[in-house]
Amino acid sequence: MRSEAKTYQFDQLPVVDYDKHPAYGRVLPMAQLGSRLKAVTYFAYGLILAVARRLIDAENLPRPPAGEPKLGWILRHLPVYLRLIILQRLSRLAAGKAYQPKTERGANILAPLERDGVAGVRIAPDKLLEIRTELAPHITILEQRLALKPAIAADAEEARLWLDPETNGEIYKSFNQTAADLGVLEAASAYLKRPVGVGHLAVQINDPVEGASEFADVGVDSSATKHFHIDTSGNLLKLVIYLGDTGPANGPLSYVPGSQRAAKGLWDGLVRRANDFAGLSSTAPSARELFFALPEGWRRKASFGADLVAENDYARSILDDQWRVTSDEESAVLYDPTGIHRDGIVSAGRRTAVVLKLTELAR
Repeated sequence: MRSEAKTYQFDQLPVVDYDKHPAYGRVLPMAQLGSRLKAVTYFAYGLILAVARRLIDAENLPRPPAGEPKLGWILRHLPVYLRLIILQRLSRLAAGKAYQPKTERGANILAPLERDGVAGVRIAPDKLLEIRTELAPHITILEQRLALKPAIAADAEEARLWLDPETNGEIYKSFNQTAADLGVLEAASAYLKRPVGVGHLAVQINDPVEGASEFADVGVDSSATKHFHIDTSGNLLKLVIYLGDTGPANGPLSYVPGSQRAAKGLWDGLVRRANDFAGLSSTAPSARELFFALPEGWRRKASFGADLVAENDYARSILDDQWRVTSDEESAVLYDPTGIHRDGIVSAGRRTAVVLKLTELAR
């Protein structure tokens, strides 16, 4: 149950003292010059990617068609991309309150979204059945993939089947209409201050994930905050629609209300995303050594959940203040992925859902 009294207790994202961490500073030797230079090189690469993605707002640009080489496609259509980037920037500067909701449905979603970074959405049972029927062929494809390679269920991206908008135009049209009818597009456009629609859509199936602690090599147990993170993408919202019963055990979205406000620091956000893009956020032993070789101020991650120890104040706030959005409360959840969250982490049963990215569509 969502308690409006619960909110993230800090004005910044979690900071970990890696010098005292049992899987880092307590067991890793002091980095030598060569390791430090290598770590900085990796970080610099990640920082270039993070800055570039922020400047061009990559998630709000059209994706190359499935099967097309990404770089070649973008270079061939560079004038189109530049025009879109310029138009998007100009329209946002002039937006103001132009996209405030005009319906009560939209206003009711926007209010908690602006306050907490997350809002529940209720969908009628007959509409949910219609959605599941529409997606049934794609659900079957994903089920067959998971049956052939059950190990990939542990990989969040492999457990998703992204639908190409070029070949699934009718599905995208249908979901845009559904999101509009629910007031979601109104609320999302007001929150992002620009017109948005369903830019990317994926069917997702999550099965129980088992495995040893990420730090088993040094005898450290998994953290209770494992999998909590902020997304590396920005300037968009996500909508998760549950296509079946989703309770505490089979992977509900868990969100820490108010944490989206703590993610506004420009440099902190770039550092965290740089480490994720460079592979330095991995908990593999080699990546931990390289990450620990970074200067202390650069030891920040977007995927920080596994590194938070039990006695950490940030961990206590995340666990105490999280909202587990189950299907007995809401059929769907709209959220700002720059806030602290985890999704689809199943301990028992299976979860089937559809994940929508709400982005600015090309005009």
